[in-house]
Amino acid sequence: MDIKEFAQEFQENVKIAAEMGNTDFDTEVAKGILEYMEDNGEVNAPEICTFQKTRTRITAYDYNDEAESLDLFYLIKSDTVLGKVNNNKVQQGFNYLMSFYREAMNGTLLRTVTIENTDEIAEVAKLVQSTKGSISQLRIYVITNGLTDPACVPSSVESSDDDFIIEYNVWDMKRVYQQHNIRSGKEKVEIDFPIEYNTKLQCLKMSDENPFVDAYMAVISGVTLAKIYKKYQQVLLEKNVRTFLQFKGKVNKGIRKTLREEPDMFFSYNNGISSTATEIETKKSEGTLYITKLYDWQIVNGGQTTASIAASFNDMDVDLSKVFVPVKISVIRNADDSDMIVKAISTTANSQTSIKNSDFSANDPYLIDLEKFSRSEWVPNDSNRPYCKWYFERTRGQYIDQLAQLNGYNEKSFKIEYPKSQKITKTDIAKYEASWNLHPYNVCQGAEKNYALFVADIKRERPMVTANYYRQIIAKGILFSTIDSIVSSKKLGGYKANMNAYLMSSISFLAGQKLDFAYIWKYQRVQQEVIDKVEELIPLVWGHITGHDIAGKQFTDVGPWTKKPECWHRLKLKLGDFDKFDAELLQKEINDDGSYLNEEQQNCIQEAESVEANYWFGLANWAKKNDYLTPLDRKNAFNYGTMRSRNRSFKSLKQAQIALKLIEKAKELGYKG
Repeated sequence: MDIKEFAQEFQENVKIAAEMGNTDFDTEVAKGILEYMEDNGEVNAPEICTFQKTRTRITAYDYNDEAESLDLFYLIKSDTVLGKVNNNKVQQGFNYLMSFYREAMNGTLLRTVTIENTDEIAEVAKLVQSTKGSISQLRIYVITNGLTDPACVPSSVESSDDDFIIEYNVWDMKRVYQQHNIRSGKEKVEIDFPIEYNTKLQCLKMSDENPFVDAYMAVISGVTLAKIYKKYQQVLLEKNVRTFLQFKGKVNKGIRKTLREEPDMFFSYNNGISSTATEIETKKSEGTLYITKLYDWQIVNGGQTTASIAASFNDMDVDLSKVFVPVKISVIRNADDSDMIVKAISTTANSQTSIKNSDFSANDPYLIDLEKFSRSEWVPNDSNRPYCKWYFERTRGQYIDQLAQLNGYNEKSFKIEYPKSQKITKTDIAKYEASWNLHPYNVCQGAEKNYALFVADIKRERPMVTANYYRQIIAKGILFSTIDSIVSSKKLGGYKANMNAYLMSSISFLAGQKLDFAYIWKYQRVQQEVIDKVEELIPLVWGHITGHDIAGKQFTDVGPWTKKPECWHRLKLKLGDFDKFDAELLQKEINDDGSYLNEEQQNCIQEAESVEANYWFGLANWAKKNDYLTPLDRKNAFNYGTMRSRNRSFKSLKQAQIALKLIEKAKELGYKG
């Protein structure tokens, strides 16, 4: 597929998305480009927010407090497929966004337009103001479905108060097409140092005794490393994990200070980079060994160093020609060992940095099991033959990867079997689960923080993934999406993400966390009674999180407020005035094979759930003190206590049976409770 064919297909997909979602064509163009940027790892989680007046415009924004980065986006739509966007238009786009930033920061943005305090643009203006003194980079992006001249992008500059860097970027169809090819494997990460970068890496080869890898120590210049990263971006960072590794602002500031003030000392100050490759080509010249080519090069430790150097590429105050970085390269001898070795090197190399092992959770058995059911569980279709499934994306970009490998009939079949609208990610699941488990304040912390908390819960509770468990996850996703659609239709303005999380938790609370998800899975829609309840709850939840008084004046800073557990606890008190869901809407307990539990099985679960948390904690302490029971039994007792202290139910008949047998065993050994 050449770039013209790709652009035409991109355009067709945009049209289909606009028709199916009843949305604006321009909005879908922006979403399509931003999705590739997210997949690339350059941006975190942009939100669409279109606004314009004479000299001020914006299409989307993205604030990453961990990276201390504020990103603003403006879409220039091409009139024709791959139409040329002239340099003046691109510069105008940069000017629109800088004007937006300045006016939002000084409070003049909304003076000449009719905007309610609750409109989303008012929220974005407040967000921009809140970043004062807390960002290290302001990134300005022009995005377009046309083609641009690379020379039209200005160099990075320091802000007027020297507090942050202003970086200018363009993503056009050529850039999107390149990302597509990298994802599909049609453009490999193959580094030809002499041809592409006019250099070669002096290196030292370790002994040949290792049966798994050939190890090299080398030195790479800052200029070369920056150019390579600018081309490949996130693809260069541990492809088997593809977790978001955007560098932290504080770390970046320290690195930037060294780059500016002592570039010739960078080699001595920095720990360097650990990397892997599948093949290497070397050349000896005058007794010195040089690396000339690397195939499938992956940086597994040193992402912050690499990204920081690349961010300084256009900084006039940084002389990258004086910057050199130590690099360790492990060339994996056997391709079959690649995944295992890369994973091991990644985890070990990062063990002393701020990157946690939870970042490598893509290969966790829990997620692998979810992926397995995602590929086997057909969506019910009444009496007709099922034709589609939900696609769980275990690793970043997996859906695009798989789709890009196909063409013709196979590509069409894949799109029918796995519609793009039925793709869910790890962070999506974390959002559904946290909301349903009555932790909306975690969701409001942001996708990355909420996911980290979710991973911790999974590691602690280790739920058994069955077909029924997977179907419930999807049903929760359908419920969340339904809530999102209802909230969108109300045109409340901002805080949609906060509303979605708190409404989902409210529904869970009123259902005692036992909504009939079997119904939602079977019919792929939410019960009308639940929809009516969402409609009924919206005024309450909206008033609660925004803190509006009777006169309609907002007196709550919504972002920080909704991140506090207190916000949810106070809302629960107000929910006491609402009727709980009727029994026919609640989950009927079922076995893993889908059959309903009989009376005896239901009684078994109820008996296990009647045991209080203190009993389990006491049992665990007693067993440990007297060295009774197995370590697994003691751990289970403690886990049951934790589960019941959080008012969580037993997830299966099997779990309840194990719990009751454990009580019997403890009683036989003399535990009195």
